[in-house]
Amino acid sequence: MPLKLLDYGKLAPFGEIIGKPRRLAWPVNAYRVTLPEASNDVNGLNPFEQVILKLLDAVGVMDSRALADETRIPLDLVKGILLRLLDKGLIDEHNAIIKQKRDNLEIQEENAPLFVTALLFRELATGKILPFLHSLDDRNPLRKREEEKFVPMVSSNPVHRQREPMPRDVISALRAMKKRSKAFGNDDKMPAVLQITIVPQPEMHYLDCPIAIQKSDGEFRIADPFGNGFSLILERSFEQLLEQDPKWSQWLLNWKQSLSNPHPPKQEGAGDRPKEPFENDANWQRYPNLIPNLRPSKYAQFRSLSKIHASIEWSLFYACSRRPFDSAITKLKFTVQSEHPKLLEKAAKSVGLEFNFRPVSLGKLIDFHNEKAELGTVIAIAILQAEMDNSHPLHHIASSHREFLEHLLGIKKYRDKKGHGNGPADSPDTELPDDSFMREIVHVLLPDISFADTPVEGTGKDARADSLLDAGASIQSEFGFKAFNSLGANLQGRLIQAERFWLASKKDGDDAQVFAWDLYAALQATFRQKLLSKLPPDILDSELIAASQKKMHDSGLGELQECLRTVKPLAIRQTLQGNDQTLGACVIAFLLMSNDDTLRIIADTHPCFIEDIAFVIIIRGHGNEPRPLPYADIAKLRKATYSTIKTLLEA
Repeated sequence: MPLKLLDYGKLAPFGEIIGKPRRLAWPVNAYRVTLPEASNDVNGLNPFEQVILKLLDAVGVMDSRALADETRIPLDLVKGILLRLLDKGLIDEHNAIIKQKRDNLEIQEENAPLFVTALLFRELATGKILPFLHSLDDRNPLRKREEEKFVPMVSSNPVHRQREPMPRDVISALRAMKKRSKAFGNDDKMPAVLQITIVPQPEMHYLDCPIAIQKSDGEFRIADPFGNGFSLILERSFEQLLEQDPKWSQWLLNWKQSLSNPHPPKQEGAGDRPKEPFENDANWQRYPNLIPNLRPSKYAQFRSLSKIHASIEWSLFYACSRRPFDSAITKLKFTVQSEHPKLLEKAAKSVGLEFNFRPVSLGKLIDFHNEKAELGTVIAIAILQAEMDNSHPLHHIASSHREFLEHLLGIKKYRDKKGHGNGPADSPDTELPDDSFMREIVHVLLPDISFADTPVEGTGKDARADSLLDAGASIQSEFGFKAFNSLGANLQGRLIQAERFWLASKKDGDDAQVFAWDLYAALQATFRQKLLSKLPPDILDSELIAASQKKMHDSGLGELQECLRTVKPLAIRQTLQGNDQTLGACVIAFLLMSNDDTLRIIADTHPCFIEDIAFVIIIRGHGNEPRPLPYADIAKLRKATYSTIKTLLEA
C-alpha cells in the first residue's frame, strides 16, 4: 500500500552535500486548534498610530508639528506615522480623516474577534511540538501525496500518542513560527490562553523529511518538513533515536559507508604533495626538524597553528645553532635566574625589541644542547647573540616588526590552549593569518628557506569531504552514537581529526606528530569534563605526588610513570582548582579526587590505564618534533587513547 506523506513542496535547503539526499517518513499527531486571527488588531495599527489617528478624529486637521507638541512624540516619528496612516488610506495628504475608512475601523473594533482553525503537530518519536501551525482554509488545505518509492518510516512511541497538547504549546509554536515566517501576521501580540481551544482527538500523518550528509563536516542535516530551512528539533530527535535504537544507528552508518569513495584520491603524504622551493636535499639535511613542520599535515591543505608555532621555534633554534652560542648560554648559566629578565630586557632594547622576559632554567639550556627547541629558550639565546652581533637577522626583524616578541607570545598562548584540549580542532579550512608572518620570519632567519609565491595545492574540497565522512563514520562506530554525542562538539572534532590520520596511515614511518597532538588534546578535554564535578582533597603541595601514588597502589593500578612523577606541584594545584594545565596534571588530579571504588573498577576493567596515558604523553612530547613511528605504535596510540576515553566515560 503506497505511503501518504504531507506535501509542503520541494524541500531542499542543503548546500554542498555528499551523494544525494534521502528521506524519512516522520510520524506526527496533528491537532485541530482554534485561535484568534493574528491580523485582528485595529487594522494592524500600533499604539502610536492609534493615538495620532484618534487625535485627528477628535480635533480635526493638524500638521505634524502641532501633533508632536500635543502628544510629546518626536517630530520625525510623527512624520513617519502620518506617512503610514496615509499609506493605509486612513487619512488624506492634508492629514484629514477619511470617513469611510474611519467607520470601517470602528466596526472592526466593535465586532467580536475572528477565529481561525489551524493544525498543531507533535512528532511521535520523542514527543516534541514542532514550531509550525498550518492555517486551514479553502486556499490552504492539507495536501497529501502518495509515495511509490520506499521511504524509511521513523518509529512512533506509543507514550506520545496519548499526550494532548496544551494551549501554551500552541503559543510556543506560534511564537517560534513568527520568528521564521510572516504567515500569521507581523505583529508580536500573542492570543490569550483562554482564547485557544484544542480538539483532543488527533489525526495521524507522516511528514516528508529530507536528510543529507554535508561536505563541510560529514554529518547529517534534516530539512524542516514545512519548508523553513533546517529542523533543529527533528535533528535532535534523530540523534536520540541513533543513541537508543541500533537499527537507526546502523542505517546511518550503512548510508555513510555507501557514500565512501571506493577509489579515494591518494592522500597527500610527504612524497605526494607537490614540493615547495624549501624542500630540497640540502635543507632536509640542515633542518631535519623544521622542514616537516613547514609542510601541512598529510590530509590538510593549510598549516595548522601548531605547525606555524613549531616552524618559528625550529627556525629560531637553527638560526641560533648556526652562530656561536656558547657565550650566550654561559651568560645565562652564570647569571642568577632572578636577574634573567633584566639581562634579557637590556639585550632586547639594544636590538630594538621590548618584552617582559622570564628566567631560563638550567634544564631548558640542557635541552637546547640536546637539540630541543623551546620558544622561550631560543628567543633568549637569539637576543643575547644579536646584542653582540649587528648582522644577526633579529635586527632586521626588529626594524619591521617592533611587536615581534609579543606576536610570538600570542601565537604560543593560542597554540598551547588548543594543544591542551581547549577549543575546536587545530585544522583550518583556510590559510591562517599567522602563516604569512611565519613565512617571512623563517626566511629572514634562514635565507635558504624560501616559499612558493602561491600556496601549493593540497587536498581538494571533495577529498576533504570524503575524509571527514569516513572519519566521522569510523569514530561514531568506535564509540557508539550515545557516547560520541556526550563528548561535545570540540572533543568530537579532535577525535575526527585524529581518525582522519589513522585512516590515511597504512605504513611504517608515517609522521604521527599531529596525530599524537590531537589524541593528547582529546584526552585532556575528557579529563576536564570528569574533573568538573569533583572536590579537591585537602593535601599539601609537597604530598600531591606521593598521595596519588598511594591511591594507585592501593587500587591495583600499579606505579606512576616517570612522566607523571615529574609533574610540577603548581600545575597539579591549579588543575585541582579547576584550571587544568597539562594532561599529566589532570591524571594526578583525577587520582586524588576519585574514590577508591572508582579506581578499583578502573584497575579491574582497564589495568593499563595509567600506562596508556603515559605512552600518549611521551610520544606527544613538546609537540613540535616529527614523530615517524612504526605502524604498530600508531595503532597502539589510537587504542590507548580511545580505551582511556571510554574508561573515563564509564567511570
